[in-house]
Amino acid sequence: MAVKKLRMLNVVCRNEDLDNLLKDLVLNVDCQFENVVKEIEDSSFHIALTEENANEILDMEDITPIEPHKEIESYMQKIEKIADSIGYDKQLHFDYLHESYEFDQVKKEIDDIHCQLLNLTEEKEWIEKQLELLEDMKYVEMLEGIDIDLKKLLNMKYFTAKFGFLTKEKRKKISRNYENIFAVVLHLGTYLEKELYIIISPKKLDVEMERILRSTDFMEIKINPEYLSTPQVMIKKIEEEQLKYRDDLSELMIKSEKYLSEYSQKIDKLYAKLTVEAKINNIKKKVAATNLHSYFSAWIPEGEEEICDKIFSSRVNVLTIYKDEKEVSPRIVTPTLLKNSSFFSPFESMVNMYGVPCYDEIDATRFFGVAYIILFGAMFGDLGQGLLFLIFGFIMKLKKNLSYGDLLMRISVGTMSFGFFYDSFFGYEHLISKVIPLPIFFRPMENINQILLLSVGLGIALLTLSYGFSIFNKLKIKDLSGGLLGKNGLNGMLLFFMMLVFVFELATGQSLIQGWLLKGLIFLSVLVLVFEEPLGNILKGNKSLYKESAGEYYTESGFNILETFLGMMSNSISFIRVGAFALNHVGLFIAFHIMAEMIGSISGNVIMFFLGNVIIIGLEGLIVFIQGLRLFYYELFSKFYRGEGILFSSDKI
Repeated sequence: MAVKKLRMLNVVCRNEDLDNLLKDLVLNVDCQFENVVKEIEDSSFHIALTEENANEILDMEDITPIEPHKEIESYMQKIEKIADSIGYDKQLHFDYLHESYEFDQVKKEIDDIHCQLLNLTEEKEWIEKQLELLEDMKYVEMLEGIDIDLKKLLNMKYFTAKFGFLTKEKRKKISRNYENIFAVVLHLGTYLEKELYIIISPKKLDVEMERILRSTDFMEIKINPEYLSTPQVMIKKIEEEQLKYRDDLSELMIKSEKYLSEYSQKIDKLYAKLTVEAKINNIKKKVAATNLHSYFSAWIPEGEEEICDKIFSSRVNVLTIYKDEKEVSPRIVTPTLLKNSSFFSPFESMVNMYGVPCYDEIDATRFFGVAYIILFGAMFGDLGQGLLFLIFGFIMKLKKNLSYGDLLMRISVGTMSFGFFYDSFFGYEHLISKVIPLPIFFRPMENINQILLLSVGLGIALLTLSYGFSIFNKLKIKDLSGGLLGKNGLNGMLLFFMMLVFVFELATGQSLIQGWLLKGLIFLSVLVLVFEEPLGNILKGNKSLYKESAGEYYTESGFNILETFLGMMSNSISFIRVGAFALNHVGLFIAFHIMAEMIGSISGNVIMFFLGNVIIIGLEGLIVFIQGLRLFYYELFSKFYRGEGILFSSDKI
């Protein structure tokens, strides 16, 4: 449906043209480069053999992978540091990407700017570090009322004084051992949720005290000797130093602003060139070369050949060829490029959570999108809450959260549509029907049996579509056995319908098909399932009927038949949860209405109205969201969707 056709591009060019050729491709074409060595090793790298290009083909015998530059990452870090040093948020301008450049010149310009700003950066970092250290010394304010010269205190001849922090628990540990500790322990106060202490002990007990304090996780404070004095003098000096450093920092910021206006455009240009160089450098890991020629391969979407030809035609000695995916080495998996309309693209992420579609299978996004909107709406039908989903989705889009915003807005379509026909507006029934008095409403609580039967009917319709997709997928890859005879093929689909008829006749007593004919068709279908592999090999013309021994195959086949019958019935019945959640949705509102009536006041009604809607939107909305995914992942996708593909990842900038 929405898997875009891709073609493989093989290119041979001269080594001196490689960088410019890659640059033009990554700027103008959606292409995903592949490892060319794999292709060459598997002899699937094709260039037409002519007299003019014989040298290029013969040259491939000496081909080796290209070693990428190792300097680019360091220069990218330099440009980041330059921008940070002047407080500039660099921008990637498309116009600058197309400018021609020499990498050596780019390096030189970056080095020059880096050198000019290096002193500014280092000075700024040093001042910020000093301010940080001064801020850490603020605990001195707690000693303001003590008239003691800390320099003399810390340089006593016979005693050792230490400032530091202890937790309350560790402080208790010291207090319980006072009789064993020959030291003065003074609590000075609480600083930044830590307890500040001064501990004074005889110097001859330094080793023992060190051991005791280490056991209590004592965090000693090392005071800069330059600041040691009385607390009052220290506080004044710290404040003066902080003021001086802040003035210095302000001057540096003025310099930064000057550099910002001078270098911002140049930084953007260099960043653009470096981005192109980094992209080319990364691609070169997949390119191979000889002394004269370079060889590379890339997947491109069908329709972009004209752009590529225009790029190649501007250069001489470039050989190219386009191939379909069947001509490419089987070791190179064809990626999947999804192209859905803007309405369905938000559902791609939910499908891809199960698995990316293979290149040769149906993209389930459109089927998923339509069916999920219906399922979610049927389980969570309410016009008012659907309107809230729409508003929340729009707000999320404005905040650049596009995927979730778009998803909520689309889900709201189903919620509001079913809510309208359920005659439900923020849990209040019969409001919509009063405004629009027409006999078109279908309230779940008044039609319990019908809503459950319709849920199963919806499930049968979706399962039928799943069988159809499975048949199409299998026949598309020429799997005749699976498409015609398998449990998810045409035979399985017919068996599914026969079983539905059988169950319907048992439940209602009505006869749709003659009993002997129905049982005969079921038996025949089961027989085909039992002999699926040998019959499939006969269809393909294979001599061998079984992959393993016949006994192993028929033992496994017997279990598969049992699994098929259980799966068919459980898959259909599983959709009854759609009706159950529709009833549950209404039931929860009834519960909140009853609680509001029990309160018996206007304020109580208002509180229960808001509380009920918040809980139902938040909790039940999440549950219904997950249940909808479960129905797809277990009941529907298991029928037809492999999801073993790899997303196309464009190397385009």
